[in-house]
Amino acid sequence: MNRYFTDEEYGARLAAVRADMAERGMDALLVTGPENITYLTGYTTPGYHIFQCLIVPAEGDVRFVVRNTERVNVPDLPWISDTVPIEVQALTDPIPTLLSAIRQAGLAGKRNGVDRRSLFLPPLYYDQLRGELPDLIDASGLVERHRARKSAAEIALIQRATGLAEGSITAGLESLRAAETDSDVAAAVLATLARSGSEYTGSPAYIVPGVSSLVTHSTHAQRSIGDQEPLRMEVCASKGRYHGVLTRTVTRGEPTGQLRDMVALSAAAGEAMRAAARPGVPIGEVDRAGRSLVEAEFPAAYWPNRGGYSMGISYPPGLGEGDVLDIRAGDTRPIEVGMVFHLLPTLRVPGLGAVGCTDILAVEQDATRFLTTLPRTVLSAAQ
Repeated sequence: MNRYFTDEEYGARLAAVRADMAERGMDALLVTGPENITYLTGYTTPGYHIFQCLIVPAEGDVRFVVRNTERVNVPDLPWISDTVPIEVQALTDPIPTLLSAIRQAGLAGKRNGVDRRSLFLPPLYYDQLRGELPDLIDASGLVERHRARKSAAEIALIQRATGLAEGSITAGLESLRAAETDSDVAAAVLATLARSGSEYTGSPAYIVPGVSSLVTHSTHAQRSIGDQEPLRMEVCASKGRYHGVLTRTVTRGEPTGQLRDMVALSAAAGEAMRAAARPGVPIGEVDRAGRSLVEAEFPAAYWPNRGGYSMGISYPPGLGEGDVLDIRAGDTRPIEVGMVFHLLPTLRVPGLGAVGCTDILAVEQDATRFLTTLPRTVLSAAQ
């Protein structure tokens, strides 16, 4: 297993989470979300859909309850003392194995926290825990609040993934000269992602021409591409489960004046958001900085989406960290150093398509900067 961070960094994350646990009077935290498990340990597997749980006591070693065949993937961190296997016969009913581990750790009668919002703690499992652990505490968002602020090493890894995504968009643009369909372009993009070292991603590549791109989350489907028709290319890449993503609008031939103008407006909105995203500024003001430019010229329906979402660790079926932090109108929480966002000023233009630029933004100590480097204009294969 590749290690992207030091033991010291993982130790600092664990210490910060334990400080929050102490403030809430927790004796232990049960972590079931794969993103949170990766954040605290570096453990990652495509088998995250099978139940797994990290038992984090207020003091002492961490225990990992995990599928028996996944034990070989558990990182060799000094404070992970034991892996408790969920055997084959228990995979459909893993909670007795978890409860046994909790009892062995002396935590059965203690105050155990659990993330009730976790997609990986079904109601049936939660009810089983609740029946045996009467002092179960809702710890929703406890780990996520620490994931919202990235270290320099995390930002560097996100930038590395972003570079892979950019290279794949460039490959897709080059393929457009000879491509007949959006699937031909997608083939070039996905092959470049694999060759350049991207892992599997939290979302597919969205490579869709013209008005078909107005259908939210539509993907390539062997659609033909006109010479002046805009092709939406939203591509993400992943390293160590940290993601980078960007969107560019491209054409085979020379773009129309309308398309140039709409993409320029999108780019201006993104730049206004970047300039506004200074430490201490309310998140809602960042949204307003970009949205006001668009709404000064077009109806609000041209930009129906949120302003952006936190970027970092993700697993399918999601790309970003919307459960951690979003950029939305009216949000009074402040921008902080270490936050990283995917800004989303994609404009849905009737008769044209979903067009514009989306970019990764990092808030650092000395500057707020884009991690993306491709020009924020219409990219043409004819140039």
